[in-house]
Amino acid sequence: MSTQIAFTPEDLVLQQLLEYEEEPLRILPSGEELKGRLRDEIRLALAQIESPQIHSLVETCFEQIVVVFGRLALIESNLRKLDTLLESLSIFDVLQYEIRNFVQFLETEALTNEGLDAKLGETLDGICYGISHDIKRIFERELSGDIRRQTTPIVYGKIVHSHGLLTNCFQQSLITLLQVFNRSVDPLRIFNDFEERVRQSLILCNDLAALLRVVRTAEHQPTPESLNQLVQSALNFRDNSMHYLMYRDWRGYERLALALIGAIEANSDAKDLLHQFNCFLELLYGHVKMRAVLKDIFPSGDNTTED
Repeated sequence: MSTQIAFTPEDLVLQQLLEYEEEPLRILPSGEELKGRLRDEIRLALAQIESPQIHSLVETCFEQIVVVFGRLALIESNLRKLDTLLESLSIFDVLQYEIRNFVQFLETEALTNEGLDAKLGETLDGICYGISHDIKRIFERELSGDIRRQTTPIVYGKIVHSHGLLTNCFQQSLITLLQVFNRSVDPLRIFNDFEERVRQSLILCNDLAALLRVVRTAEHQPTPESLNQLVQSALNFRDNSMHYLMYRDWRGYERLALALIGAIEANSDAKDLLHQFNCFLELLYGHVKMRAVLKDIFPSGDNTTED
């Protein structure tokens, strides 16, 4: 008798809401428009900092993030003209250099500063971790090798995907840093991307629900086939939908997923790790459903959280 976990009515609703089409281009406000929206928010944040040293450090972080948004806006503009793909790749080359320098600044100057309080230190550490994770994926996988010799559709697709990853990464970095100083900062007002956030949250809900079904199947019937499917599904989630989680959840996911995968591959008893992973995924799923952008889809939740 099969122990495959059945789809719930909520799962079916999610599948109906989602349309798995080609990834849409993440549209940023123009560089100047975004700078205008950010100017007051950044000034208010910096005004909360009494230490001149920490003020300078945080100001540098904001400046570096705003520079990246300017580059991404230029790539977004170029993607409306196919004859500028090589120019966009050149902008990515510049971005790689600038972002790696930013990560180095975070690691060697910001995070080693003894004046950081716990909250700001944890936030900068999360930003550093998230950015490092994404630039490795983008510049060592998506845009690696002799990409300029590949066909136009392949190059275009890789640029669109990389643009989306970096946009999401730096939007989250900026909002997370701003909210250290002002919890009421509204990301939707700054970036005006409500539809995109709904899309990301729906994908995340759908993929978490699918992963939960795989985990529960493996718990009920830990066959080699179900455990192998779990390994593949956990790795696929890490390489894709995990990017729509908050940075604070990335490490937790990777720690539990990799421990579970290691136990399965070593043919060790994975019962306790399966239970822990299942509980963690249930918690993540509940948090995502409570996002403000999903309040009309899951109205019974306590919609008090937002990315």
